[in-house]
Amino acid sequence: MSAENFSLDRRAFALGLAALASSLPVPGRASAATRDIVRHAYVWGYPTVDMYSILRGQALDRSSPEFKAPLNAIGHARGVATPEDRVVIAPNVDTPYSHAWLDLRAEPVVVTVPPFERERYLSLQLFDLYTYIIDYVTPRTNGQAGGDFLVAGPGWKGRVPAGIRKVFRSNTSLALGMFRTQLLGRDDIGRVHALQDGMSVRTLSQYLGRKSPAPRALPPLVPALNLRERPTDPAFFDVLNWMLSFMPALDGEEAMRREFAAFGVAAGRGFQPAAAQRAAIGEGMGLALQAMGQRARRVRSSAEIFGSREFLKEDYLTRAVGAMLGILGNAAEEFLGVGWQTDAQGRQFDGSRRYRIRFAPGQLPPVDAFWSITVYTQERLLYANPLKRYVINSPMLPALQRDADGGITLHVQHESPGVERESNWLPCPATPFGLTFRTYLPQEPIRSGRWAAPPVEPLS
Repeated sequence: MSAENFSLDRRAFALGLAALASSLPVPGRASAATRDIVRHAYVWGYPTVDMYSILRGQALDRSSPEFKAPLNAIGHARGVATPEDRVVIAPNVDTPYSHAWLDLRAEPVVVTVPPFERERYLSLQLFDLYTYIIDYVTPRTNGQAGGDFLVAGPGWKGRVPAGIRKVFRSNTSLALGMFRTQLLGRDDIGRVHALQDGMSVRTLSQYLGRKSPAPRALPPLVPALNLRERPTDPAFFDVLNWMLSFMPALDGEEAMRREFAAFGVAAGRGFQPAAAQRAAIGEGMGLALQAMGQRARRVRSSAEIFGSREFLKEDYLTRAVGAMLGILGNAAEEFLGVGWQTDAQGRQFDGSRRYRIRFAPGQLPPVDAFWSITVYTQERLLYANPLKRYVINSPMLPALQRDADGGITLHVQHESPGVERESNWLPCPATPFGLTFRTYLPQEPIRSGRWAAPPVEPLS
């Protein structure tokens, strides 16, 4: 789940946390030193262990239903989700994704972004294995020109060839490039495919017309760990140790990594704690999860929990909570969710009622890219409806009916509001449902909170 799907449902989270807490070990007489190291290592490593499941499924395990493409290649989603898609929760139907896992061990890679139209949003977001955002290629940073961009791993000191627009440096020798290409309408999918076909990943040698070094073998894979289902499984540290093979210590973290290594958390090791340590390990993981739950309840926006290392600094707890609530999220400059958990009367959304969202004249979301409002079922899936309309977004503005004063009123309800109003109708199920409001390249009034989404007003 990424930040486009991030929704701060604190009640549901609190219920889940309560259920989890009932199964956690009760602190006892276990070694306090071991417990503290485990608590620290768990919080620090949680995003990386969660990232392994994505890496393995998308790039390393060809039998996985989530497989996209091998390392140093791009896998494309050729469309957006429909109600028949039930794997991804709260899917984004605005921007088909493309994924490229980058192997930077032997040499850098060159990622090509195609040029695109001024009215379209297309972005490349780069992550390291810590889940820190390395950087972006977006209209905000590079306009619509596209170009060739070099991504280098730790310690690379080679010569940057001519033609490279910018060099990005990853702190880890595996990295993820995630593309989002805006779909401007149902008849635009062919153009999206053409843009996707213009994306590429080449080793630096290939870019220079030379023979690439032989690919390096990876360590034997370890099983992925579903942290939502098995959050206190000691296999956590086997996964973390696998990932640490690609993660040299960051500046300022050398002493911490030595402390972890003394406990058995180090690159390439199998995690085999002594029997006497097992109680302390369980307690330490439980205490870490409790701290993460407490921090999660204080989160007000995705803007707090995603970003670069320079932004998050040594706040490992916040980074872990970002992974728990919606891994691989965007920085606030690129994306913010600005929507609602309840209607204007504080009640949960329910399709037995009719709702209105009115944007007064001049009060549409101030964005440099686009905004969208999507309806989801109670299960956070897309709602099948006769219009096959799951979202209302800013590309649809020319087709929306204006109010007499120039404002725009959206109708969120199960039954049609009438043929004359159907252009502004966002169908919802007759049962409880959810709304997600996304903004891409939000301007300062959104980022600062000076602009707030209008209320969802119940009419019945």
